[in-house]
Amino acid sequence: MTQLRRSLRTGDGLAMVIGIMVGSGIFRTPGLVATELGRPWLTFVAWAMGGVVGLLGAFVFAELATRHPQAGGKYVYAREAFGRRAAFTVGWIEAFGIYAAATAAIGVVAGEYVAQWVGLDAGSKQWLGAAIVALLTGVNLAGVAAGRWTQNITTAAKIAALAGVVVIGLAAGNGVGWKSSLPSAPSGVAVWGSLALAFQAVIWTYYGYPDAAKIAEEVVDPERTLPRIFLFGIGIVAVLYLLLNAAFLHVLPIDRIASSTLVAGDVAVEVFGPRVGTIVACLALLVVLASLNGTIFVTPRVLFGLARDGLAPRVLARVHRGGTPWVAMTVVGVVAVVLAATGTFEQLFKLAISLILLTDGFMVLVLFRLRARTPDAPFRVPLYPILPALFLGIYAVMFVAVTIAQPGLTGIALGALAITYGIGWITTR
Repeated sequence: MTQLRRSLRTGDGLAMVIGIMVGSGIFRTPGLVATELGRPWLTFVAWAMGGVVGLLGAFVFAELATRHPQAGGKYVYAREAFGRRAAFTVGWIEAFGIYAAATAAIGVVAGEYVAQWVGLDAGSKQWLGAAIVALLTGVNLAGVAAGRWTQNITTAAKIAALAGVVVIGLAAGNGVGWKSSLPSAPSGVAVWGSLALAFQAVIWTYYGYPDAAKIAEEVVDPERTLPRIFLFGIGIVAVLYLLLNAAFLHVLPIDRIASSTLVAGDVAVEVFGPRVGTIVACLALLVVLASLNGTIFVTPRVLFGLARDGLAPRVLARVHRGGTPWVAMTVVGVVAVVLAATGTFEQLFKLAISLILLTDGFMVLVLFRLRARTPDAPFRVPLYPILPALFLGIYAVMFVAVTIAQPGLTGIALGALAITYGIGWITTR
């Protein structure tokens, strides 16, 4: 069997995308953003801009996905626009250069929270993370229904929990964060440089909405359902992130936020006292598990699609009766488990940001080419070509900023792309 069944509806897709987007980032990145910008209104502007950029990207991917609702996402669109070698490069880079490493990283974050919860030493986090990745891979190997229900339940629970943080923060705080600033806060022209650096963390925290494209082949009525998943998903997450950051600033001064790696936990401690540590660890673990499960669910769809198209070993296209591409999922799971257990994923996780900027920016060029060939589509980006060009321009500026900040990793990203394309040139007709 090399076809995936259409069984996912709007709610299932939203649970998958929101579950992936709302992960460990929202616990950790508010402190990074506050450190870079130093003023509450600037941090809030950065989070609002992140939602706008995410919406631009959601428009782009909604049109691409409805044009070609097949498993695999980005590589499918690259194939249709620029041929099989471009598809080979995008697909393999996304499966292993971005998502296998990201899966391992999220797993280790989950391992950190479990270790903290049960009182184990920090050295066990990699093995715990590997075990968690293996466990959730096993759940998803059981079939689409098992993975879908796990995602629906964990996503609903964590959205409810984070909404509780918002309510508690806004009700119990006195607005102290809005009245504070850091002595190191940038001013003048320096604000733009700091905003570019902070925006990397913001974009990463919003990232995940393109993953709806990977499950397009399993979505019921894709022409109507996929745009809803993309646009409602980014809209819900943007509102949640803005409310969370407003709640953080309502309870904590900005210097506390800037020094925190678990801002939601510090808000809870400020309101209820230090005994809430276990509750916060449980909340953080729940959030991370939903993100991890969603990532494990969607990533094998890329390898499945590549194999079905002859761009990867044919065995990776096998699907069992439960509807899961089980060989592809096993391969991704094994790679992620190894990375999590050895800890060698850390540089790859940072590398993923550069690769995302490159591959998602390339998707705009793909859209331009597909539009030139066939103007009509089930869903069309509004204000074309202005909005896609704006999205591409923002990503280009961010890539320049990343290159300046971490030239070595950018060189590795470009080298990985070149090597993968070279292999594709040799092996692909």
